[in-house]
Amino acid sequence: MLTTNTTLNLPLTIKTEPLTKKQNLSECRICGAPAQYAYFGAISCNSCKMFFKRNANTEQKVFKCNFDGYCEIKRDKHHMCASCRLKKCFQYGMTTDKFRPSRPTKSKTKSLVKIEPRYQLEKLSILNSLKPDHSLLTTSQWTLLSNLYNTFDESQLSFLGKSLVDTHDSLQPINVTYQGLIQNYFLSVYETTGRYLCLNDDICKLSFNDRSILLRNAANNVSCMASTFIPHHFNLFNLDSFFKIISTMFDNRALSLTLWTMKFINPDIIIFKLALSLFALSKTNYLYSPNISIESTDSSTIFHIQNKYAEVTWKYLNYRYGWYEAVKHFYNIIYWLMACTTSIIHVQTISTHVDNIDSLVELTELTLLLDDVEEIIETK
Repeated sequence: MLTTNTTLNLPLTIKTEPLTKKQNLSECRICGAPAQYAYFGAISCNSCKMFFKRNANTEQKVFKCNFDGYCEIKRDKHHMCASCRLKKCFQYGMTTDKFRPSRPTKSKTKSLVKIEPRYQLEKLSILNSLKPDHSLLTTSQWTLLSNLYNTFDESQLSFLGKSLVDTHDSLQPINVTYQGLIQNYFLSVYETTGRYLCLNDDICKLSFNDRSILLRNAANNVSCMASTFIPHHFNLFNLDSFFKIISTMFDNRALSLTLWTMKFINPDIIIFKLALSLFALSKTNYLYSPNISIESTDSSTIFHIQNKYAEVTWKYLNYRYGWYEAVKHFYNIIYWLMACTTSIIHVQTISTHVDNIDSLVELTELTLLLDDVEEIIETK
């Protein structure tokens, strides 16, 4: 899938702290989810219990942390990094000597092999040879880089993109079948965008007013960037069937703008996700689209987040590519964001996209509002 040849060798340090009033027997020590019982030596939720049971005897080298210990294991992110999650299980007291011997079965091993999807074996492996230089990125910035990378999970989009290539190459696709795959791909773009908006801590922590103003822009920006990156990676527009069906779904102006925007895309998956996060908080299309009401937000808060993302982006580029190449890459990101902004202006005239964004924003607002209410209740 999308890969680079890099690894981090940063030490993982987790301090075992005494229980506080909030961290009691109703909280999983691994991810913070609700938990009532001790499993294998530590208070844990059922999900972390099953994760440890499945993976505790697996050789550690099977799991690789792309950010070598800088992944934050939370209730809504515990699946992001198996390596950090397993290490945290051991460090908080889980042991394999409490396992019960399992009953032998003849077909269990074979069935597990068959269940494993091929695309999971080809998941992204980023930063595998990157050695952290703390003169460039601080520990908190490495954590932020890891979180921004993991917050946007493109695995389903990549799987569908590869399916479109494989279906096209293996047979002359029936239009109805192939069109269904393309529709599933675009539906997945909106679903992936929704998950990103709900998992981005900086967006979630905004005030209710700021968040409600920014969500529509963020949904537009993230979905449009995602919908161009995957086709660019898999060269989908070079497939006759894909191009013909897309041409019937969108007008010539939309297609030409999409192809123009793709010229500025950097294939580095980390740069894509950093640029996506920068663009998620952008409101530049207010200048071009008179149909969107202009509402004021707390500009200082938004600028602080954008500056934080921009600094991490620059430091990553400088470290990964050197100063001269970093300047060119950052310059290209600016062009990419400008091209996306121009494309979004036109996309907002497409009723299907507008309807999907309306539904996405409504669902995201409800999800985040319920999370806010739950947090308020837990603090009382």
